[in-house]
Amino acid sequence: VVRGNEREVAMGEKSRGKRLGATLGVLALVLAQGAVLAGAAEVSREEWVARVEPICKTNVLANKRIFKGAKEEVKKGELKKASTHFTRAATAFEKTTKQIKAVPQPAADEAKIAGWLGYLNKETGFIREIGKALAAEKRHKAESISVDLNRNSTRANNAALGFGFDYCRIDPARFG
Repeated sequence: VVRGNEREVAMGEKSRGKRLGATLGVLALVLAQGAVLAGAAEVSREEWVARVEPICKTNVLANKRIFKGAKEEVKKGELKKASTHFTRAATAFEKTTKQIKAVPQPAADEAKIAGWLGYLNKETGFIREIGKALAAEKRHKAESISVDLNRNSTRANNAALGFGFDYCRIDPARFG
């Protein structure tokens, strides 16, 4: 009877050992896959720029359409009409900024990119404020905010100098 118990105990220990081995094997596989995925998630600066430039290009082309005629409307004193261009552009710019934020960033550039994105968020606010000032027919306020917008654009461009942007560089001349 004792020998039967010893056999059952020995069998139980073998099966526990197999389960433990299988569990450790699965754990090792999961950890290995995690390491591979972590390595795959890391992108280089060049890859990141290649992913965000098309997003910026889409926004630049959209803004060319959005701002078409805005300058003439302001010159004619049609400020409320001109304000719609800025409101639409702010919405498009905000969408673009969110799309850029969603692109995985190179770890080495996270702080630099965060600073640049902060300036882009300010751009959206300034564009929206210009639209509100024009809608309220406050031309001088809109002009004052426009100065702040241009100053912020310069800061944004300076923050991103090392990236070699084309379309992600803010160039007001592109919009007429």
